[in-house]
Amino acid sequence: MQSTKLNPGWRTGTIFLVGISLSIGWGIRGNFGHEYGAEFAGCLAAIAVAILSGREDWRNRIPYFAFFGALGWGFGASQSYMQVIAYTDSGHTISQWYGYMALFFIGFMWAGLGGAGTAFAAVAPRDRLVNIFKPFMFIIGASVLLTLIEDPIAKWLQPGAGFDDTWSRHKNPLYWFDTYYLHAFFGLLGAGVYDLYQRRGVRDRILLPLFASGGALGGWVIQLLLEAGGLDKILASALTYPQGDPTYLNPITGKAAFEATNFLNNWPQWFGDYPQHIGWILGLVLGVTLYFILYGKFRNGSSLFVYICMGWLISFLALPVLAGNLFAQYGGVRMTPPRSDDWAGILGVFIGTSIWMWRNKLKPVAVASLISGIMGGLGFAGIQWIKQIMLSFGSPRILAYKGILQGTDAFNSITSTWARWQGQNWHSFLEQSYGFVNGIAIAIALAFIASRVKIHPAEEESAEISKWRWTRAFSVLLILFGLTYLNVVKNVEVWSSQLNPTVWTQTITHANGLKEVAPALWDFPYIGRLPGIDFLNMTPYSWFTFTWGLLTIACIIIVVRHYRSPLAIIPKSSLAKGQLIFLILLWIMVIANFERALTGWHPSRLLTEWVIILNAIIATVLVLLLPRDQETVVIIEEKNYKPIYRRLWIKAIAALVLSSILFLVTNRMIYQYPESNKLSNGAQSHTRFGPDASWRTKPNLKNAEEHR
Repeated sequence: MQSTKLNPGWRTGTIFLVGISLSIGWGIRGNFGHEYGAEFAGCLAAIAVAILSGREDWRNRIPYFAFFGALGWGFGASQSYMQVIAYTDSGHTISQWYGYMALFFIGFMWAGLGGAGTAFAAVAPRDRLVNIFKPFMFIIGASVLLTLIEDPIAKWLQPGAGFDDTWSRHKNPLYWFDTYYLHAFFGLLGAGVYDLYQRRGVRDRILLPLFASGGALGGWVIQLLLEAGGLDKILASALTYPQGDPTYLNPITGKAAFEATNFLNNWPQWFGDYPQHIGWILGLVLGVTLYFILYGKFRNGSSLFVYICMGWLISFLALPVLAGNLFAQYGGVRMTPPRSDDWAGILGVFIGTSIWMWRNKLKPVAVASLISGIMGGLGFAGIQWIKQIMLSFGSPRILAYKGILQGTDAFNSITSTWARWQGQNWHSFLEQSYGFVNGIAIAIALAFIASRVKIHPAEEESAEISKWRWTRAFSVLLILFGLTYLNVVKNVEVWSSQLNPTVWTQTITHANGLKEVAPALWDFPYIGRLPGIDFLNMTPYSWFTFTWGLLTIACIIIVVRHYRSPLAIIPKSSLAKGQLIFLILLWIMVIANFERALTGWHPSRLLTEWVIILNAIIATVLVLLLPRDQETVVIIEEKNYKPIYRRLWIKAIAALVLSSILFLVTNRMIYQYPESNKLSNGAQSHTRFGPDASWRTKPNLKNAEEHR
């Protein structure tokens, strides 16, 4: 063995490669968006950190690093942040300060949960890792069920409603603060079904229906009593507030800008449409909840999903839903009204995850989560601040604030000189730079615990381990073909909208004369062109999915064959397997990202796609050259994490306060904003506070065509 003074996780090359891996993923995430894009970034970085850790036990767990690293990073992607970025650009002092603090919060949650997922794969005992896949399959099943029934239920509740999942989602009767509350609820449903399946008690078949029916009956009776006493309307009024300002006046007419009855409120829309059913439904939910509190066992790690989902729901209910009423004159307890309030649920997920890790003797995971969270928070707010400094050169806003007005020779001279600089894809700079900082955060968090967590026992081949080998195969296949599919399939929509429309779409004329643009139907080669055969065809989306499915099936066959008799192409060492997984995943997504951008290519895309490809080339070289087959990692096992955890929280609070003040003061010194009431409308497009705050001037309305 080669002995080194510096543990491998602390090497500059390790930190750089993990950072650039997450930067690549984050740049691609910016194009594909949402949870699945963030999962790819976190997955790639988690594989890199395991490869370079120098710990053979971690390298042997690379499939789990990939799987749980992806899950951890996926949570934070539901948080809305573009409006928060706009706050920091607004020039409104309080809104700017709030914007920097909110960016820190979002980055903290995102990186904190990403760090927790990655560290869980590193710290948890083998049995806990593999056993958690059992309840996870039930969670996946519940998620699929939600996908199948959500729209039909919404349309049944509100027949003929013209809602969708994007611009008209606020018209959905299940809409609630534009959040994923149903996913949290169905996550609990999946955990509950697993608990029942795992226990299979005869008593439960009787008790659960009794608790459910008793709760529903009790809720119905209580609602009847409230209605009889006239208390239902008083209670509803006390617990409800509008998502907007009914007193806001149109600056042109001087009259109320919006009808009070047209505001959404802090409860799901179906509450107002079907108030007679609220009592028994809430009673049913509470009855079932009480049953599981009394009798639920939630073994094999299913309790983690309970903590996550309950944390989401409790935090969401406590903050924007209930506490918001106390601060209605300030827009409620909402981060970016009128945008999504998933931030509250994610806060609950972070708290629930931290508590579960602490209670289940996985304290290093909570510590790693906090380390990565602090760095991620500083990274998000800090990179936005750096971007603003770089954009100050030749800024038309600064010129206008200094009295150099648009149209003057001085204004035209300066702005034309800096036009190409100002026209760069600065948002991509933000995305990739912030991703790099997130990667550094993961590298440092895992390096910190790598020397404090004992080496896991060698996982020799045995009947017991062979029984659970499917979890390793499942993790790899899900990452390489499931996660990539969920991202890459989005390219079909881009191709359909930007390539030859006569090939990708068709126009259907209905009996009433209305025309509809629908996906084209492509025939199967040869047999679909036979005379009289007009049904063997599929849409471009279906063709893509079908082909991807064939590739997945082929790889499953190869893996099954490899388990029976090892194939030469699949290496034996954990390090080589990890490198192979890293490279396949990396280049699938890099090529798919380039394909996505190619249809609408512009030289400004060089800052995104070319930089991503360049970084991928660098990462390819480093992931093959940096790791060493055998290394010595000096382990000094930590016995007491409480002092470390306490100090980290103090540092987190200090980092939030001091960095936000620094960013605010220096930004205002550079841009020299005029008084807030003299800001142009363009400069004050989004503010969180003040008489013209966004939630006042741009609320989501029931009859609005588009969601804000």
